[in-house]
Amino acid sequence: MTILLILYVASFTLPLLLPSWRVAVMALGVQGLLLAMIMAAGHGPWSWQMTSEFAALLAIRTFFVPGYLLKRMHGHDTDAEFSLVPHRMSRWLMVLGILTLAFFFGNRMCPEDPDEAMQAGAAAGAILIGLMVLANQDHPLGQIIGLFIFEGGVTLTELLSPHAMPFPVQVGLSVVSVFLVLVCGQYLSRIMALDNREMTGKELG
Repeated sequence: MTILLILYVASFTLPLLLPSWRVAVMALGVQGLLLAMIMAAGHGPWSWQMTSEFAALLAIRTFFVPGYLLKRMHGHDTDAEFSLVPHRMSRWLMVLGILTLAFFFGNRMCPEDPDEAMQAGAAAGAILIGLMVLANQDHPLGQIIGLFIFEGGVTLTELLSPHAMPFPVQVGLSVVSVFLVLVCGQYLSRIMALDNREMTGKELG
């Protein structure tokens, strides 16, 4: 479990260092896979409810989210120096401070269970980093990536429960998740199309 949580923190932190939107999008899929693995490792004996929750995480977070965003970005140019946060020392110190604060919070929330403390810290870190990305981004894709980093932290918080969600709740959350991805994809396509038209107009002018 500890290794999975460390990898999860790395999966939403390392893309902040790399100026590549493709890496950032694919990292969302890695986060989805790790969430599914954390759920499998942290729960008790398997049931059909756990199996369906595991399958939903894999299908939606691991494959659908990055695949759909990559498809929506096809044919659209974006900045070669795309980055989720500005490459300034103050921002790196802020990221480090956020992660330190998040794990301190996790330790205070679950002082008697190191695994739960680390999971709570990783969840808080993802939520805060997601909000930081949203606050620093004016690129639609960057905003969407920040939103899904935030949503992953919320999902990790839900996985602190040792019990699987009731099936009707799983279905409702899956429908909402798919709808959110579709809305984000439409938003991305329309904003990118408008930006391309503006750039074409400037070149012609």
